[in-house]
Amino acid sequence: MSHTENKKNTEKENNLISEDEVILDGTECDKLRKNNKTLIAIIILLVGVAVGSFFVDIAQLFSGKGFSARALEDAQVVEYDGNTWVRYDDPKIVVDVFDADDCEDCVTDEVLVRLRSLIPTLEAHRIDVRTDEGRQYASDNDIKHIPAFLFNDNVIDSDFYQGAAVLFKDAPNNKYYFEAANVGVPIGEYLEVPAIDTGIIVGNDEVKVSIVVFTDFACTMCKTVDPIIAKIQEEFKDDVKVVVKVTPDVQQKNSMKLAMAVQCANEQEVFDKYNALLFTNQKTLIETDDVNVTLVKYATNLQLDTEKFEKCLDGTEQKEVIEGNITEASRFGITGSPTLFINGQPHVGVITYENLKTQIESIINPEEVIEE
Repeated sequence: MSHTENKKNTEKENNLISEDEVILDGTECDKLRKNNKTLIAIIILLVGVAVGSFFVDIAQLFSGKGFSARALEDAQVVEYDGNTWVRYDDPKIVVDVFDADDCEDCVTDEVLVRLRSLIPTLEAHRIDVRTDEGRQYASDNDIKHIPAFLFNDNVIDSDFYQGAAVLFKDAPNNKYYFEAANVGVPIGEYLEVPAIDTGIIVGNDEVKVSIVVFTDFACTMCKTVDPIIAKIQEEFKDDVKVVVKVTPDVQQKNSMKLAMAVQCANEQEVFDKYNALLFTNQKTLIETDDVNVTLVKYATNLQLDTEKFEKCLDGTEQKEVIEGNITEASRFGITGSPTLFINGQPHVGVITYENLKTQIESIINPEEVIEE
């Protein structure tokens, strides 16, 4: 190859490198232009927002209509369009109020007025349990009766909750039941009835009447009702099943121990006799300091397996059953013992033998009651 040809090839290669560099520079320039355009757009947007906010504030200042976030930032009380808006540091608290238009005893207006006076940031949502959506929502949240009040979890940050925590119970979905029955709000209607397949069951399932009894062996009124129920059961034994759910007052001395003892006696199928002993000796049992000794003595006298009884009395299995009874009673708004559900119809407090007998007869033989 001649010197002249080498020179031409070298110039050609130089020209190619130069063109690549030009192309590379052009690509970088395009990227740079795009970045600059994006940056300029962002700056214009931010300036526009700032200027817009400023002019919104100015416009609202002169027109007297509306409030910007800036105008409200330091305001404590604002009057607008006939209303007064007050600033609170507490979060918005939502309560779902379950009721129904046709439930005359489910009026909640007065209750909500009181709640709003205690919780200024309260927002109430009415849930009509007669609608498909309301019925399902009540079921999902284990609502047993109306009216009922279900708070969102913001309530635990309120002063009201701090002062009335005992009235709140955990609910599904990070919510809280408000036990309004404990502050005198009457139950208008039950959506469900207590289960008849849990508790101490006396009788068989093939009956026309089920009596669910929420009782406490430290309760004097329960002592009055117990022999009445026993007499009814003896008279209508083929037609009546009694379901006993022991719900002790945990604040009452020895109440939980008495409940545990009768549960343990029932484990050995000696409920009736042990039940009678506890009520007969109620006053002594709730006052004694070493109640376990007496409870074991009763078990021995009734020829129970004492070792098994003592183990049960100190165990956790029956305690969990009792705690379940207490929870169930709370969900049904039961605030005291005795409380009876006669085929689902509630009766609170002492009931006479004649009254209970009449109710049972009206269920067993409704035609005879109509004829009378």
